[in-house]
Amino acid sequence: MRLNETVSLEASGAMSLSMTHPSDCNVYLVDCGKESVLIDAGTGLAEKDVIREIEKDLKNTLSHILVTHHHADHTGGLSVIKEYFHARVVAPEKERRSIEEADESANGLDIARNAGYYPADYKWKGCQTDLSAVPGERFRISEEEILVCDGAGHSPGGVCYYFSGKKMIFVGDLLMHGGRINLQNIPGADIRRYAESVIALEKLEVEQFYSGHGCFSLHQGKEHIEKAAQAFKSLGVPPNFL
Repeated sequence: MRLNETVSLEASGAMSLSMTHPSDCNVYLVDCGKESVLIDAGTGLAEKDVIREIEKDLKNTLSHILVTHHHADHTGGLSVIKEYFHARVVAPEKERRSIEEADESANGLDIARNAGYYPADYKWKGCQTDLSAVPGERFRISEEEILVCDGAGHSPGGVCYYFSGKKMIFVGDLLMHGGRINLQNIPGADIRRYAESVIALEKLEVEQFYSGHGCFSLHQGKEHIEKAAQAFKSLGVPPNFL
């Protein structure tokens, strides 16, 4: 589903538009000029549907998959999509090992599955990664310069990806529409790190805001960051998504 000239939505679960499997996150395809990148990969429970959606919107080579964090709804589809498109996987430096080893204790899948967020028989597929996403570093894919921002708090080493040319940010599960956060009782969740990550994002000029679940904003996206940051700076906690 094309959202604008640059970004398409390729998967979405029950917490958003219900395009693919109910447990899927929002998966975005970004046209970078001569190449395209995918933001996250879904659970892998509807991988054929996700690939079909990507192929509908893909204008050029899908060269990279950028992972925001290691939770299974964002990484379960990595291995199949990586192999199908021969793409390189860019993963948060602190979470590469858990993705490669499919460590269900490290990413909290065992807890989430027991809580009913995934089918009882769901198995997470690990995936070899190719590059590390390190907060503070910049890299270029085709015509787009991408800044890696710290996104820890929801998970121990998550990241956000800021495309400076078009002032758009992909925040994974760190932030949701309306300035909500997604703090869960899972391994690696940390309210202090959460506050630091959100407040640091305020310095960016953001027009387009794309979250891992729920709604996204094609204009005035920074207001969602500002609402959450203000709550943290006032010594409070923003409303929670779940």
